[in-house]
Amino acid sequence: MITLIPQLKSELNTLFSSRADDYKNTIIKEAYETMPKGQYPKVTIEEIRNSEIESRSTTKGERTTFLAYQIVSYSRDTSDYDYVSSVRFMTEIIDDYLKSKYPFKRIVKNVIKPYILDSTVMTSTIRYECVYDYETNLIYKN
Repeated sequence: MITLIPQLKSELNTLFSSRADDYKNTIIKEAYETMPKGQYPKVTIEEIRNSEIESRSTTKGERTTFLAYQIVSYSRDTSDYDYVSSVRFMTEIIDDYLKSKYPFKRIVKNVIKPYILDSTVMTSTIRYECVYDYETNLIYKN
């Protein structure tokens, strides 16, 4: 079974650590990975679907996997933005990067809401889906 989480995690870590602003030390982690409490900004990546699909449309058959990811940004106020603007900005950074690198289909608008465990933190949730083709090693929109 294929997963893109390690690759996405590494790429987003590089993307944020190369910045020269308040987002340079953004923590990038899998959704259920533990980390010290209270460290922001952070981004979590969760695989919300990983379903192998077999199609018999050709004589050889086609083996693909449907993948879907949820990416949540968390932020407090920064030196440049309030916490709502900050998570919006983080989401834009992620979305621009993913759109330039992968043929993901964004399936949910940016959902912004307070973090249930800390009212001084705002969250922004986005979701993407794609299909991975085992034969060609290509990722394409569903």
